[in-house]
Amino acid sequence: MVRNIRDGKDLHNVRNIWLKDKEEIVTNKLRPLIRDLDSIPFPDYDYETHYTLSDGCIRKVDIDLLKRQMGTIYISLPVRGCPHACTYCCNNKLNKLYSKPIRKRSVDNVIKELVIAKSRLPFIKLIRFESDSFFVYSKEEIMDLANKYKENVGLPLQITGVTSDITREKLVPLLDADLVSVRMGIQTGAEHTKKLYNRHHSNEKVEKAVRLINEFKNKISCPGYDIILDNPWETEDDLIETLMFLSKLPTPYKLILYSLTFFPGTELYELAKKDGIVKDDLKDVYRKYFGACKKTYFNKLFFLLNEYTMRGERISPKMMFLLTNRRLRQLKLNWLLYIMLKIRHIHLTIPTRIKYLLHESWNDIRKGNWSRIYNYFAKFCDKRVSSSGLSNWKKI
Repeated sequence: MVRNIRDGKDLHNVRNIWLKDKEEIVTNKLRPLIRDLDSIPFPDYDYETHYTLSDGCIRKVDIDLLKRQMGTIYISLPVRGCPHACTYCCNNKLNKLYSKPIRKRSVDNVIKELVIAKSRLPFIKLIRFESDSFFVYSKEEIMDLANKYKENVGLPLQITGVTSDITREKLVPLLDADLVSVRMGIQTGAEHTKKLYNRHHSNEKVEKAVRLINEFKNKISCPGYDIILDNPWETEDDLIETLMFLSKLPTPYKLILYSLTFFPGTELYELAKKDGIVKDDLKDVYRKYFGACKKTYFNKLFFLLNEYTMRGERISPKMMFLLTNRRLRQLKLNWLLYIMLKIRHIHLTIPTRIKYLLHESWNDIRKGNWSRIYNYFAKFCDKRVSSSGLSNWKKI
């Protein structure tokens, strides 16, 4: 497109774009998906030739500036596409546009990228595989990847895009390669909502996957589970069903809570338009922040549950039943229980936090992973700096 604009050529043959021709919107043809992902160059981190916007100025990139902007996590995308077509997700539309949208990079290609990144970016302390469906790799491919990762990369590993299809045969080799964190989408435990989202896994299957991950809690620190809130089609009974399900799961875990957002092109967006839920796209879609959950009572329960589970504590199913009981809510007794749990959490937080830090520090010392300990104290020192105004503290 840029070349055609530069050369004064027509844009009607440039695939994958829409353009306006007088008052008519012209939809150009789709470009076929790139099937051979190994043919795509790695991200360009030859920073010696690069410039970036920093503090309102264009600056030449050096390794210190790049570290400040990137942090210590390197993100790689081994798999593109997803076998599922959840109605709220971009893959809902992409799967309709393209046949066989799932594509995998070869193991050697992934390892080569990480080796280069580790060499060029020595401040990287953790690798994150950010794919919607990482475990579409076969058992043999994962074993090969784990062995080569351990031998050639050797950094702590984080994997998002875990699904309830995870198996012990695929998880254990990655743990041996220093897998320290996983994230899985649960989204809901309510059967009615799962049908709306086109998610066909059972709660039993999700619980089995969670219990498998929990078996290795000494290696996987506090797995994250995605939950969607603020669904206008959900009833109180649906929310209670999800809360009761989550209260049964083994801890520790953290809930990553999202406010349902309607992405144009998805089935859920079309339904929201039809039902009059989305009236103004600019306000209701484009300017909505997916992390800003409404301050409803039931949402508060999800956040309260998260405060407990992150520390390895629980709100039992019996207590959750009382917190959500309709009769107790009518009598306002639910708020008394809620406040009692909040106060108890405050008293538990300090000793539990100390216990957690000691436990995690001991694991890191055993593994020789001093980077996490260093990063924690670095963050602590940064907070002290920000509160005291000692701008030269970082130089120590």
